[in-house]
Amino acid sequence: MPLLLLLWLSIVPQGQILVKGAAPAASDATTPVPEQGRVAGGSYRNAYFGLTYPIPAGWKEQPAGPPPSDSGTYVLGNFATARAYVAVTAQDLFFSTVPGANAKELLAARRQGLEPVYTLESEPAEVTIAGRTFHRLAYKAPVSGIRWRVLATDVRCHALTFTFAGADTAALDAAEQALAGLSLKSAGPACVAGYADVVAKEDPVFTTRRYNTIPVRVIVDAKGRVKHVHLLSAFPDQAQAILAALRTWTFKPYRAGGKAVEVETGIVFGMPPAAF
Repeated sequence: MPLLLLLWLSIVPQGQILVKGAAPAASDATTPVPEQGRVAGGSYRNAYFGLTYPIPAGWKEQPAGPPPSDSGTYVLGNFATARAYVAVTAQDLFFSTVPGANAKELLAARRQGLEPVYTLESEPAEVTIAGRTFHRLAYKAPVSGIRWRVLATDVRCHALTFTFAGADTAALDAAEQALAGLSLKSAGPACVAGYADVVAKEDPVFTTRRYNTIPVRVIVDAKGRVKHVHLLSAFPDQAQAILAALRTWTFKPYRAGGKAVEVETGIVFGMPPAAF
């Protein structure tokens, strides 16, 4: 019997029916969403963030991480050598359960939450990488010898974070220096938390009662019409109900500089997220 089949049989209980759980969904397949990044030409590329990250020489792509969480956390990519790795993650600031309105504040919260077993190597500080402002934190675990360098920046109301970790200091130095080659060219719509100036709407009708949080990003065009819907985490029947309802919604056009423009905002259906 093939090894993969043996592994599958050892994981999946016999005589059980698997039911699809909460997963991301979108109103169309052409508008970029955060979880659709890919590796091509030696770089990690993500159209939603306008990100091109050159993977350090000798580092290999690792298995994909989990789907987006209901608190808006994404694992976009993982790359590693024998003794070091980098995780590329994003935190949707519309839905975060950690206090913080931007990358700087989220990194400060991470600093405050460090356990006494860690030794701080540098306090959170502002640095410039590839012409962009990042916030950097460095700490280590003296017992294991593992070090962490965390660098975060703000993109489209997300905290985009590169977390380098490992015991190989030279590999960490090289990987951090490789960030100088990244490119961020996001040209997304205006990003506004809690934009809820709705003129007309129908509420979604759920056929099954569940108690999960359903975070939804919506792009509204300059005429106030719903242009795109991205559900970060929803059961299939919930996704269908929400997509059907949002197609009926009309917003008051968002204005910036006296001109109506596209806007991206967040809406929560289901149970509200629980803050830490």
